[in-house]
Amino acid sequence: MPWMTSRLRRAGVLIVFYGLAQLASAQWVWRDDRGRPVYSDIPPPPGIKPGDILQQPTAAQPPAAAPSDSPEATAPAAPSSPAPAAAAPQVPTMAEREQEFRKRMKAQAEAEKKQADNQAVAARNAEDCDRARGYLKSLDDGMRLIRTNPDGSREPMDESQRAAEAERSRAIIASRCK
Repeated sequence: MPWMTSRLRRAGVLIVFYGLAQLASAQWVWRDDRGRPVYSDIPPPPGIKPGDILQQPTAAQPPAAAPSDSPEATAPAAPSSPAPAAAAPQVPTMAEREQEFRKRMKAQAEAEKKQADNQAVAARNAEDCDRARGYLKSLDDGMRLIRTNPDGSREPMDESQRAAEAERSRAIIASRCK
């Protein structure tokens, strides 16, 4: 019986190596709709997204060269349709993926900063609006208001100063209260 297990092990190892050789000869690797990797020597079907292609051939094999004494060898080839490998989307390298990730992170940070700045401006405008409305209410109620001069002395507001302050408060309310 021990000789049988030894043969089975050898056969199992050969099967594994044969399977790995088949996978290594595959030039294309992509994820199917279920997320499983698919190995093939032909390009993936058109429905596969470029981001799902994990590996593709690095370059198409060049056609056999014509003999150097023929006129075709000296004449430049006329551009025809692009090579099939050029038509397939290129899988980004790790460096390109890292660069794209950094770009996305930078854009996200800028968007978050812009949103925070907009929220701060909106909060400041709301505070200014509330303050201006309260001041305008005080002006309209006829409360006695005292103004401090630049030299530190205090004087009560007269009607023209009260009207000017009311107009200024209405302009602030019009511009900041929405």
